[in-house]
Amino acid sequence: MENQEQRKVGQILTNEGIITPNDLNEALQEQSRSGRFIGEILVARGAATEEQVAKCLSQQLGFAFVDLSEINVEPKALALVPERMATRLKALPLFISQNTLTVAMANPLDVKVIDELQEVSGLRIKAVFGCPSAIRDAIEEKHHKTKEGQVLASSGIFVSKGPSISSKTETPTEEVASLKHAASLAPVVEMVNEFIAHAVEMSASDIHLEPQRNKYECRYRIDGLLYPISEFPLVSQAAVISRIKIMANMDIAEKRLPQDGRIQMSISGRDIDLRVSTFPTIYGENLAIRILDRSQGILNLEQLGFSSANLKAFSRLIHRPYGIILVTGPTGSGKTTTLYAALSQINSVEKNVITLEDPVEYEIPHIRQSQVNVKAGLTFATGLRSILRQDPDIIMIGEIRDKETADIAIHAALTGHLVFTTLHTNDATSAATRLIDMGVEPFLVASSLVGILAQRLLRILCPHCKQSYKPSPQLLLEVKLDKTKADKKYTFYKETGCSKCNERGYIGRSGIYELLIPNDKIKEMITRKASDAILREEARKAGMKTLTQAGLENVIAGNASVSELLRVTENA
Repeated sequence: MENQEQRKVGQILTNEGIITPNDLNEALQEQSRSGRFIGEILVARGAATEEQVAKCLSQQLGFAFVDLSEINVEPKALALVPERMATRLKALPLFISQNTLTVAMANPLDVKVIDELQEVSGLRIKAVFGCPSAIRDAIEEKHHKTKEGQVLASSGIFVSKGPSISSKTETPTEEVASLKHAASLAPVVEMVNEFIAHAVEMSASDIHLEPQRNKYECRYRIDGLLYPISEFPLVSQAAVISRIKIMANMDIAEKRLPQDGRIQMSISGRDIDLRVSTFPTIYGENLAIRILDRSQGILNLEQLGFSSANLKAFSRLIHRPYGIILVTGPTGSGKTTTLYAALSQINSVEKNVITLEDPVEYEIPHIRQSQVNVKAGLTFATGLRSILRQDPDIIMIGEIRDKETADIAIHAALTGHLVFTTLHTNDATSAATRLIDMGVEPFLVASSLVGILAQRLLRILCPHCKQSYKPSPQLLLEVKLDKTKADKKYTFYKETGCSKCNERGYIGRSGIYELLIPNDKIKEMITRKASDAILREEARKAGMKTLTQAGLENVIAGNASVSELLRVTENA
C-alpha cells in the first residue's frame, strides 16, 4: 500500500482514539525511513494492537474482519490447504459455501496468495481479514488437534464419560495391546514429552492430569500453588495415561486401584526424576507427577532464607553430639530440603550417617541412604531398629508417624546418637505436645529434644513488577506490628505480574523459620505437660522469633507481600 493509504489507516486509528496524532507522525517518519507498513510499526511500538490495526484495514479496504477465537473452522476446509502452506501464506481456511472457500488472511490484497490457494483447493477464494498472530496460532492449534484426533481414532482408543476407555468390546489382552499401540504413537509421545519439559522449564514441582466430565485438564504446581496450564483433547486421555504408565513401569491394564511408579528423564541436559501416582476417579484415572530436578543439587543452609541469628543458632545445633532435632511444618514447606542441607554441612568421613526416607529424593555422597518399603516390611520403625545396629553417629528419619517410631528415635537420642526427623505440626512448640499425645513419656521428650525448627515457604515478589504502597493503620495492626513501630512510615509491596514472572507476580520462594531451643524452664514445662500456648509464650520470652515475625521481616524488606505472609502463616 502506498503512503497515502497508510496515512488513511493511521487517520482511522487516530479518529477512533486508539492512537494520538503524535503516535501517527512518529510512525509515518519511521515508515518513510524503513518502508515498513505503518500498522506494523504502530503494533511494534505498542501504540495499537494487531486486532485494532486489522479492523481498521478491513474497514478501509472493505473486507470483513473475523475474530478467530469465535469462529468454528470446518475440518473439510482446513484439509484443503496443507499446514506448511497455510503457515507460509499466513492464511487459514474457514469454511466452504457454494463452491467458495472463505479464508482468513493477514493480507487479503495479496493476489499471488489468493491464486495459490485457488489452485491447491480448486475453489474460488473469498478473503477476509484476520490478525496475523491469531492466524498463525489457529493454524498450529487446528492442525495439531486434527492430526491427534485422526491418529488416536484410528487406533481405536476413545474415552467415555465413565472409566471405560474402549470404543468397542475387547478382551483384556486386546485392550492392553490397543493401549500400548496408542501410547506408542508419535503425537502421544510428543504430547507427553512436551508437557513434562514445559513443567521443568516453568520450575514446577508437580504436574496434575485431571479427568473431568467434558475435558482432560493439566495443572502445574509452581511455588506451592496450582495453575491451570492447558486442556488436552478428551480423546487423548487413555493414550496419555497409558504412555506415562509405560514410562513408569506401571500396569496399564489396572485402572481400578491406585499405583505408584518412577520415571528418569534427561531434559535439556538436566537429570529429572518423576514420581508418578495414579488414583481412580469417576471420570478416569487422576495422575499426580512429582518433579525432582537432581541437576539443581542440594542447597546450603545459607541459601534457605535463615536470618543471621537463626543460621548461627541452627548451625551450632546440628553439631551437637546427641539428641533429637525436629523440623516441623505442613506438606510442601521445605522440611526435606532443610534436612538435606543440614546433613550435607555436618557430613564427614569421621561420621557414620544413615538415613531412612520415604522416598530418597537426592543422593548425598558418603551417606548411607535407605528407602521405606512397606510392602517388603521395611517401615520407619523396623528400619530404625536395624539402623541402630549399624553403629551410626547421625540418623535421619523421614518422619515420625507413630508411637513406636517416636520411642525408638528418643531411645537412640538418649543413647548417644544425633537424630534428625520431621513432624507435621503448625509451629515449633506444638511439636513437643504432639509427641506426648502419641504416648511418649513427657520426661523422655524433654530429655531428648535439643531443638525444634518450624518453617514455611514464602513466595518472593518479582523484582521487575512489584508495586509499592503505604500500608494503612489497620493493615499494620493486622500483621501485628507493635505499637513502638506503628508510627514509622513503612513501604510495603504487592504483586502485579509481568512477562518475567509469567504474570504471577512472584519468582521463587524463600524459607521463614521459627527456631526453639528448649532451656531448662521450657523442658520442665514440657515434663509437666504444659499447653502449647504456655510453651509458646515462654519460648517468646526466651527470644524465639515466630514464623509471623520472620515473615514480616521479608515484607518490610520488600521481598514479600502481606497477602502471601497471611496465606502461609494463617495457622501458625
